[in-house]
This record gives sequence, C-alpha cells and structure tokens, in this order.
Amino acid sequence: MEPQRPDEPTWASLSMSEKVSAALGMTGLGIVILGALAMMLLAGVMAVAFLFSNLIEADSTSSLIWAVLLCLPCGLIASVFTTPVRLALGLACISGRSKRRADMATSATTTFLGALLVESFTPGLHVEHPWLPAPLSTLLVALTNLVINRVERRNGRRNGDAR
Repeated sequence: MEPQRPDEPTWASLSMSEKVSAALGMTGLGIVILGALAMMLLAGVMAVAFLFSNLIEADSTSSLIWAVLLCLPCGLIASVFTTPVRLALGLACISGRSKRRADMATSATTTFLGALLVESFTPGLHVEHPWLPAPLSTLLVALTNLVINRVERRNGRRNGDAR
C-alpha cells in the first residue's frame, strides 16, 4: 500500500455533503459502465441475430432486450458446469502455456453453453438450429477479449516506456 499523502483527504475527513457527492458520483459512474456493457451486449446480440436472420426469428425488439438481460444469468449457469473442469485443469501439473490454452478453451465452452441457454430461454426468440449461432457468439466474445488484451498490452508498454 502507498503511504497516505498529507494533501489527500481520507473518507473519514470528508463532510457529509462530500460523502454524498462522492457516493452519487460513483453510482453514476457505475450506471454509465453498466449501460455501456449493456449496449455492447445488445450490439453483439443484434449482430448475431442479423447474421443468422434466416435461422433466428424474434417476435419483437423486446425479445432481443430479453436476450441481453438473460446473458448474465445464463452465463452463470453455464459456468456452474464448466467450473469443475476449470479447477481440475488448474490443479493439473501442466505448463503455464498449456494452462492458458486450457483456460481459453474452458472460457469458450462457457460462452458457447451460455449462448445456447440464452437461445433456449429467451421469450419470443425462436432459433431453428441453435448450434449454428452459438459458435458465432463465442467467436465474437473471443475476438473482443483478444482486442481488449491487445489494447491493455499496448497501454502497458506505453506506460512502461513513460517511466
């Protein structure tokens, strides 16, 4: 931990109005982040629905919003099935590179199962062959993760060079 600088106030030294202002600011920031995440999920769901428009039939736009809302619970249910495999692979005596690949494969499997669950449980969404759109959504999530990792590495190098 960094030592406390004398010019930085602590939470205890803030007045009630400053605490309320800080809490409202953090709440607003959280809402903006959740909204951006929801918009990205909606964009992904709409991209998959557009690319497989001959296989996916939605009763209305609200079906796509339901699909976005169900992404988190269905992802959690899918992770319940893949977590034992992830833990077993983590405990196995394999090299670091193999562990990373196994973790990526387990993550892709979780995303695939989550997409299948979203397709199955979304009200008003009718998917003719659910096995076809699920790999595309898994690929979109994997590509997004690769882009995020690349940006983080680039920013890390930039910050490392600045020091």
